[in-house]
Amino acid sequence: MPISFLKSARKSPHTRPAGGGFARLRGALSSAALGLGAMLLICSTTDLAAQTAAELAPTGVEHEFKICHGYFALCSASICTPTDKKIRVNVSGDGHKLFPEADCTCPIFSGEAIADVVGGNMKGSCEPPSPDQLWSIYSVRSHIPQEINGWVPTGPKAAAPPLFCSKNLNLGTQTINCFSFACDALSYINGVPVATCHCAMGESTSGMPVPPHTAFVSQAGQGDPAFCAEPIVSGPITTP
Repeated sequence: MPISFLKSARKSPHTRPAGGGFARLRGALSSAALGLGAMLLICSTTDLAAQTAAELAPTGVEHEFKICHGYFALCSASICTPTDKKIRVNVSGDGHKLFPEADCTCPIFSGEAIADVVGGNMKGSCEPPSPDQLWSIYSVRSHIPQEINGWVPTGPKAAAPPLFCSKNLNLGTQTINCFSFACDALSYINGVPVATCHCAMGESTSGMPVPPHTAFVSQAGQGDPAFCAEPIVSGPITTP
């Protein structure tokens, strides 16, 4: 189904661009050394500045951050399904690596969002992969429709607070990175536009394997720690 189906649909509250822009990223992370995926997820609870993300990316990792405009999938509160396939991921130095793949159903929003246009499997720009696809990128949202609550678009059932998962769980290899990956199968579920995003398991946003003994954060599960053991979209937390 082409993206044009979204343009002709009735707008729902969750498709409005996030208010306030991105304004205070540097201060929010002054006390921690975080992986980029974790940084973006933690930023969801405050009004933060995407333009400084490149300065806070891990040293030596190549990223190219841009603010994209239009329709995008937001997967930061999604629970996924491993496919037993491999997905090719861009890594530093114009190379590629294969990681286990997971499919994630993610709600579609419109507005501004940050992307790493040389990360994931993006091709250097915000341009959609095809007329029938879009990108999974990131926008600051405290409420996100979620499958666990029937895709309710607003109110308490759509709340998406941060969920911290300890490194002692040894689940780092199960983290799922959807940042800057392609999505397709656009449709509606209970009136909410969604897409299927094909994401990488156990891969950091720098294209490196995530060690098992790694903490991570997510917006999935509405803060319930039981969801740490589920295949959730999450960002690893790296420490010096």
